[in-house]
Amino acid sequence: MALTEEQITSYGEDGYLLASGLLSDNVSTRAEAAMWKLMEMDQNDLTTWSRVPRSADEFNEGRGVVIFNGVQDPDLMACATDDYLAAVAQLLGEPIGSLHPPEAVHTQNLLQRDVEWRHPNPHVDGIPKEHMHKTFPGPYRITSLFYLSGVDPRCGGTCAWPGSHRKIRELAESDQAKYEHLYDLNKDIPTLDLGDPIELTPRRGDVLFFQHLFGHNGSTNIFPKPRFMMRFFCSCEKCYTTWKKVDHWGHWAP
Repeated sequence: MALTEEQITSYGEDGYLLASGLLSDNVSTRAEAAMWKLMEMDQNDLTTWSRVPRSADEFNEGRGVVIFNGVQDPDLMACATDDYLAAVAQLLGEPIGSLHPPEAVHTQNLLQRDVEWRHPNPHVDGIPKEHMHKTFPGPYRITSLFYLSGVDPRCGGTCAWPGSHRKIRELAESDQAKYEHLYDLNKDIPTLDLGDPIELTPRRGDVLFFQHLFGHNGSTNIFPKPRFMMRFFCSCEKCYTTWKKVDHWGHWAP
């Protein structure tokens, strides 16, 4: 089994799990190297770390996010290890080996921003207005983020609100007509007392899993070294129709 019973219990109670060991050091090292190449940066030359790659599909200047869609580099795709797929199945309560594998990668790499670092506000995924995803059952059951560079404090780690999925679900169920769509639910999440957030600082090769309706948000990277993070895409009919992202790609949604 890829995960322990304690990890599975923690995921159910907290709404998220930051897991190590699902990628070998060799796999994560090669994946990080592939990301440096994709970003057109030299790991040993700091002067290259702030430039936006010419081949990027999108760059959000305010947040410093570099996005590539549908990347199929073999060293990045190798992160879909048997242990990773088994862990997803365990957290979903599905049989090991029953999940279809992802087909591509979507990056959200963070460049340095010259701003004051602060905790972000919590949100849930699937909220863009153009999607108008239904709150129930939601566009996904589980999400997983791969960190391919070590994340120190204030270097762009994800902020998590443990147990927030229960309070957010309670709000959503309190008026299912009002909160039919995640877009509308997200507006009222700031009214909830979700407690203090935790700034996660994953190591290279760590995977963050979280549930539907879990409160989280990315934070700013205020240091020079770029933060590398990715999630998986898929073009199968189920994934594409459940959570379409771009062109023929949707988020991998097992």
